[in-house]
Order: sequence, then structure tokens, then C-alpha cells
Amino acid sequence: MKLAALEVSFGNKPIRFSYRNQSLGDKGVVKQIFQNSDYNIAHWPQGKRFVEYFHEHTQNQQGLIIDAGANIGASAVYFLEIYNNSYVYAIEPDRENVSLLTLNTQPYEAVHIFHGAIAGQDGDLYLEDPGHSDWGFRTRKKDQANSESVKVSAISPKTILQKTKHMKPMMFKIDIEGGEESLFEGDTSWMREFPLLIIELHDWMLPFSGSSKNFFKAIAQYEFDFVHKGENIFLFNRELLC
Repeated sequence: MKLAALEVSFGNKPIRFSYRNQSLGDKGVVKQIFQNSDYNIAHWPQGKRFVEYFHEHTQNQQGLIIDAGANIGASAVYFLEIYNNSYVYAIEPDRENVSLLTLNTQPYEAVHIFHGAIAGQDGDLYLEDPGHSDWGFRTRKKDQANSESVKVSAISPKTILQKTKHMKPMMFKIDIEGGEESLFEGDTSWMREFPLLIIELHDWMLPFSGSSKNFFKAIAQYEFDFVHKGENIFLFNRELLC
């Protein structure tokens, strides 16, 4: 795995971040997060309130950020640098991405890497490469998988919250290439625990599959402000933030 590196500055603090120079996916995620600031929410009233809420509730307790679809660690590094006293639970199913994710988050103690997938319930899913570069790996259920799929462990939000119950849930970022169909089926009561959810939906990539149907059924049950930016939807929990 031939690596390149760039220097990213957070204030006066330089961060060295490694990526695969030949990977369109790696270059894409670096551009989105470090250059385009896709996860910067400070310009919205809801974003400003979230930042206040985060600081109010993390004086004596770590703030939990779940990064589902952590890829090579750009989002994890961004969150750890922007949100003081945060703890990132990073979930990534692809082995090579996990290697880079581990390398890029090595300077941080407040991170846990789960080599596997997020799902509505614990168990197994099957990882496949549809040919969309290193940020496009997709997980499917066993009955949907092809012969080249690789079995990976799956963990549910409920289990993560049980494992991190000494922390304060803060943010749940979801970019899982259509896996939201599985994540949002069944019990979604975990959604109300987070003041901010960030999600990229993938109907554009999976036409007529209904991959976002369960998400819309779930979100209708709760009180969220819905703000759109680029590829992502930002959901601010009115019950917690107001």
C-alpha cells in the first residue's frame, strides 16, 4: 500500500494525514472533509446551539461521537480536533481502510475502532466492492450477498450505547453506502439519544431499491430539524437542543 501524506492545520496545530495517492476515494474524502469542510456546522443557528450543548455537557464527561463509515479516518480526526473531550467510536468494514484509519488516528487516545459494520441489530453482514473506489464498499444481508462477498461483524447502536454508557451521546455520523436500509429497521429509539445525526442517503446510487425508506419512517417519529448541505443531511434534535 503506497501512501502519500498531507498536512492539515487545526488552528496552529498541524496534523499529518496519510492516504493512498492512487485512490479516488481517498482523495475524495480528503477534499470533502479537510478542504470543503463538509462537517462544519457553525454557520447555522442549530449548529451554533449544538456546539454550545456539546461544551455544556462535556465538562466532566466525554462526548460520544459514532462515526459509521469511518473510511480512512478523515472524519474521525476532524471530530476529535474540533470537539474537545470527545470520544470517537469509528466503524469501518474494509480491512485496508481500517489499516489507514488506525494509522491516522494513532496519535489519539479517545478513539475506538470497530472493524465491521453498523446495523439495526448485532450479527453479521456481507461486504462487497461494487467498484466505486475505496469509499464505496457496501454491506448486504446474507440473502442479498454475492459469492465474492466477505462476512463482517455488525454492531447495533444499542450495543454501542451500552458499551459507552459512561459517555454522553452527542453525534452520530452515518455514511454507509446504502446500509441505512438495515440500520433503520426495527427499534430506532436510539435516535432520540443524540442531539445531532448526520447522514448521507444513497437512493441516487441504488435506484428504485428503497434504501432510504426505513430512514424516513424512523425520522417521522422524532423531533428533528432537517438541514441539508452537500451530500449530507444534518438532523438537530429539538427535544435536546431547545
